[in-house]
Amino acid sequence: MLLANAIAAYVTDRQARGEITAATATQFAWRLNLLARAHPGLEVAELTRDRVLEWQRTIGDQRPATRRGYLSALKTFSAWAIDNGLLVADPTLRLAKVRDSRSVPRTLSAGRMARLLMALPDERARLIVLLMCQCGLRCIEVARLQVSDWDSSVAELRVIGKGGHVREAQVLDDLAVLLERRCAGRTGPLVGISAERISYLVSTWMDQAGIKTGPYDGISAHALRHTAASNLLDGCGNVRLVQEFLDHISLATTERYLRRHSKHEIRAAMLKSARLTG
Repeated sequence: MLLANAIAAYVTDRQARGEITAATATQFAWRLNLLARAHPGLEVAELTRDRVLEWQRTIGDQRPATRRGYLSALKTFSAWAIDNGLLVADPTLRLAKVRDSRSVPRTLSAGRMARLLMALPDERARLIVLLMCQCGLRCIEVARLQVSDWDSSVAELRVIGKGGHVREAQVLDDLAVLLERRCAGRTGPLVGISAERISYLVSTWMDQAGIKTGPYDGISAHALRHTAASNLLDGCGNVRLVQEFLDHISLATTERYLRRHSKHEIRAAMLKSARLTG
């Protein structure tokens, strides 16, 4: 079987069994078809570790999170292909893990957030940004929101996260006012645009606000989610609560989102510790 055909069968099979959503199936197919297009006419049985390594070299300039997503999709596809007799050996075995560099979390200061909010063109734009910087929503979660997901009686939003997991997001007063106006007399999607379009628009607004320095500077729509997480931890000091807020399975994932303390804060903590032990 051709690799491209096997990829189509794989995502269809997993979606039919309820293991992945339609959106996830589309994402997996897109990632895996990058490999298929790199080796046109390749049979699944001909997929070897050397071919995977050759493909990895073509995407080596992409960000670690992107490359990790590609590798994860390929690992699950390879396991499926082996189970279905299409592959004899797993071509992803002993491949090196894709590691993140230890960079400062992408959070926005209060000043930058104020500049962004001032640059927004309309009320829908403000709604999108507040959903991300106050509630910590991902672009895809904002895109999935329906008018019916807003419950004004308890000031909560029903959010469909990764893997179809549902959670209730608490909403503050200023965002609640926007939601009430947006939902009045409406049905259907809350914002009515795709996740990709949301990501593009937020980056554009950030550029117009003068808070971006260039492509891949870490100042993007997802930086609003990082900012929400770090601000919440500053307010509560409870990383487990932040983990639940972000809908993370792993605490290690949550910790990568959080703002690091400055040298002055670390020194002050060391001095306080020294006095207590001293």
